[in-house]
Amino acid sequence: MPKRISDVSLHVYVTPETLEAIVETVRAVVDDHLQDRDVFAWRFTLPVDSDDRAHVALETHWRAAHPGQEPTGCGTHEIALSLVGAPAELSDADIAELEQQLRHRISGLAGEDPSREIPFSIRAMQRTDVDLDAERERI
Repeated sequence: MPKRISDVSLHVYVTPETLEAIVETVRAVVDDHLQDRDVFAWRFTLPVDSDDRAHVALETHWRAAHPGQEPTGCGTHEIALSLVGAPAELSDADIAELEQQLRHRISGLAGEDPSREIPFSIRAMQRTDVDLDAERERI
């Protein structure tokens, strides 16, 4: 049976301390979203190079919101999620809901203080792959 693969890429421009809070938030959102679903998921976090377009865009956003300040200790990180399951478990609507939950919870980390806003971007891609077990049997 074909599997659906959903890749979610979340880029954040933050300090290491804030990154820890965001990773915990992402973990909680994904756990809640996938509860009672037969979906395999994994996450990894990587630093993004300073010449990467995602970094440049997020740093520019931060600087526009904080004129005259320097972003001491801030860097861009990618939190990458991959989810694999049956197409019915990972529909476009389900992934859009996951993206919305991530946006809401990450924005909520800043609270009511605009100076604590967290510059981020999120993008999801879905694809259907062949069933790897079936392919293995044909070899």
